[in-house]
Amino acid sequence: MKKIFMTILVLFISFNHLCLGQIKSMGLTPSFTLSYVFEKPKLKLLGDTLYVCSPTGIYKKNLQDDSDWKLYAFENIPVKDFVKNGNKLLAIKQHDLLQSVEYNLDSLLLFSNDNGQTFIDFTSPYFLERGGNSLFRIVQNPENPNSILVFDLNVGVSKSDDFGMSWKYLNQSFGYQNWDVAFHPLDTTTIFYTGESMIFYGLILKSSDNGDTWSSYRKDNNCFHSIAFHPTNPDILILSGEYTFAKSTDKGESWNMLPVEAKMYFYKVLFDEENPTILYSSGIARNPDNLTNDTIFLYRSTDMGDTWNLWYSEYIGEGGGYVFDMVKYKNKLIFYTDGYGLLELDLGTCSNIHDFKIKDQPFLTIFPNPVQDILHFETNAIINSIEIIDLSGRIHQKISILNNERQIDISQLNQGIYTVAFKTKEQTIAKKIVVVK
Repeated sequence: MKKIFMTILVLFISFNHLCLGQIKSMGLTPSFTLSYVFEKPKLKLLGDTLYVCSPTGIYKKNLQDDSDWKLYAFENIPVKDFVKNGNKLLAIKQHDLLQSVEYNLDSLLLFSNDNGQTFIDFTSPYFLERGGNSLFRIVQNPENPNSILVFDLNVGVSKSDDFGMSWKYLNQSFGYQNWDVAFHPLDTTTIFYTGESMIFYGLILKSSDNGDTWSSYRKDNNCFHSIAFHPTNPDILILSGEYTFAKSTDKGESWNMLPVEAKMYFYKVLFDEENPTILYSSGIARNPDNLTNDTIFLYRSTDMGDTWNLWYSEYIGEGGGYVFDMVKYKNKLIFYTDGYGLLELDLGTCSNIHDFKIKDQPFLTIFPNPVQDILHFETNAIINSIEIIDLSGRIHQKISILNNERQIDISQLNQGIYTVAFKTKEQTIAKKIVVVK
């Protein structure tokens, strides 16, 4: 295997549970620096065992008897995600797209037939011939463990029916953010794929024939992140995304957008399988002026995703509020965070619960995008002012809105990506634009 230049990563394991309030540490604290949240490692809950992908291998813990963490597989190897079939493992090796000094295209996939004690580079020429450079997600058909989906930033979605021995191309990459790919657990011929395009359209693609043909749903300016499936009703699906949720009651044929006032990127949403009228979601608090990563904000729906409440929040510390994965085991939620690793919240004993109803976000759309000179917008909100902010946070324009104006002259802006912050009396609505010259 060729040497791959990576940021040096360290894993700290403490077997003492640090009480942070009602949220407690689970004693596993990976330390890593990665450029994109969709590159972060994943959790996998199989029965009573929680597997944690990390920069130094895969760790596991039996949650039923609360045993200590054990190194399970791929010692000292950064692992992003994996699937398991008996003693066979197929894992995605972690690569940081922006921080790699010299990017090599080997070691995208690792294979082991002894539970990760020994392994080989299992990267197929299929990916290399198509310019593949980093796999983001690998998922398994719940009815056929040899059937696997992966996606790559350049290649898109691919499928294997022989546990990675050969691959079939299914659908192209969105180009900007590739987030979730999943078999429908109650109908595995149906596949979903979520993310965001290069011009900032949130997208969800659906195939009802094992990936042969696809239909798409597009939403302006809202990346779609996680998808959750009702445990018994195949028609009900919930999406989480940037400042928004979406619900389908017809197996993904159509979607009802459920925007919220919360300034949150909702990275994970899941059903309470014991009571599927309840859902939970978390991510990171975000608005055009500030990214809050020190407090966990937990949202809950008690009507199958139609409305959402801020249900619980707790200050953790720098990075502790950056939740990029989450699972539920019995009456506990387990968070995978950027700064504090694995944290847990006992839903049966937590108190000091919020009861703030989230209202519908006002309608606002922009066009054209990309834009050259004049940006138009339509809204039912009363806009008081507008700010245009570049990627570094610098404000380039401050505009006061008079006489219900519905256009902005951006001809003085240089080519690039900007955030347009529309400010009402109650809130700020952020839209991303691409300026071309």
